[in-house]
Amino acid sequence: MLKGVVLASTGFMLFLIVHVIWFRFYVPRQRFTSLVRLALTVGMVVVIMYATTAPNLGVLPALYTRAGRGADLLNMLIVYVLLFSGYCHVYFLVDRGFSGRILIEINSAPGRRLRLQDVAGRYSMEMVLRRRLNEIQEIGRIVERDGRFINTRKGRTAAAVFGFIRRFLQLGEGG
Repeated sequence: MLKGVVLASTGFMLFLIVHVIWFRFYVPRQRFTSLVRLALTVGMVVVIMYATTAPNLGVLPALYTRAGRGADLLNMLIVYVLLFSGYCHVYFLVDRGFSGRILIEINSAPGRRLRLQDVAGRYSMEMVLRRRLNEIQEIGRIVERDGRFINTRKGRTAAAVFGFIRRFLQLGEGG
């Protein structure tokens, strides 16, 4: 089982290094799609590495190689997906987090303080909505036709899933 964990961790580190270099020096237009494609590519490399390396990777104790190839491979894929999912939460919190952006604005202001109207002046509701709509368009969940937004099949599916979860957990309107 340890071979899968080692390879998943190594693969995730490779993903992280390539992602940081890529996004630092070339900002892709479709960030989420680029992240997923990179993760899938690295995931395929990890599976190939799994198939072509010794069960003990040449260094692991025999005790940690007894789970069997199927269980170890499944474990590797689960660990890799969980690492990627966790990273996505952090990445998008930093990228799209409204609260974080407000904290940065306050920290960057003279005297490190802003009044309510100063904060509001930096964030028009139209600007916030436009960015969100652009992001949803970027991932293919909506399209704009004749000045109106329409859910794509992908958007209708997401709306049904999100709606169910919100109703099930009694989350209310929110935003």
